[in-house]
Amino acid sequence: MIRSELKARGKAAFKANYWKSVLVAILLTIAVGGWNAGSSSNSVDFQELTDPQPAQSYSVNPEDYAPFPSEDFDETDIDQDFSFLFGDDETAPSESAPVSQRLKESINVGSIAGLGTLSFLLTLFLFGPLEVSGRNFFKKNLGEKAELDELNRGFVPKYWNNMITMALKNLFVALGFICFIIPGIIVSYGMELVPYILADNPGMGIMDVIRASWNMMKGHKWELFVLDLSFIGWILLEILTLGILGLFYVNPYIFSTHAAFYEAVKAQYDPTPDVEIATPTEA
Repeated sequence: MIRSELKARGKAAFKANYWKSVLVAILLTIAVGGWNAGSSSNSVDFQELTDPQPAQSYSVNPEDYAPFPSEDFDETDIDQDFSFLFGDDETAPSESAPVSQRLKESINVGSIAGLGTLSFLLTLFLFGPLEVSGRNFFKKNLGEKAELDELNRGFVPKYWNNMITMALKNLFVALGFICFIIPGIIVSYGMELVPYILADNPGMGIMDVIRASWNMMKGHKWELFVLDLSFIGWILLEILTLGILGLFYVNPYIFSTHAAFYEAVKAQYDPTPDVEIATPTEA
């Protein structure tokens, strides 16, 4: 399997159907991890929202404070001088201040929990089938100009099968990374072909799809890893352009090349007796 040929095929395919490939690549980027990246990069400190006043500097003149109280000593002077420790109020904090702080913390925790729940639900019910659809588009686009109707593949006719299979695939990958980084990477590459197999075989059993991807990737994990490393230069340019190059070139280029990789692996695959990759079937 020659990397240059895979990349050339992928580049030619997405350029021939450029704008549709860009659109699908944006959706696919969101499906495979855009949500998590966005939620982590756009987190906001709740304290900044509730107390947006700019920071102020304070200085203390030693001459203003005698070492011993004088006859002119007034306790309210100290309260006023050190009021900045407790915010803009002119008096010391009341007993309700700790309750307010706990309320802020509770709202902050609730917001994080809500975002986490929403992320989980989107990943479970939407992003998994959407990844199947996006991978199917780029796979179809290798042979001819694919239409946006190919995005239906992850939802019709076997939505629940696709959703559960992708959820199980993501669970296995997560468990791999819990063990350690290297096992996580190995499991991730072993499950790489799951969405393509689902797109080609919508009626295939859940565990059959998982096993088929693992068997097909035997001897090819390192090849795909090196193929991904070959895009490092493009990814650096994407970072320098603040992601613009990724949207309009790098991401569709990579997704199309991955589809070419799947087609090459499938052509070389000798299925085991108990797991067979069927020919693509129409919905």
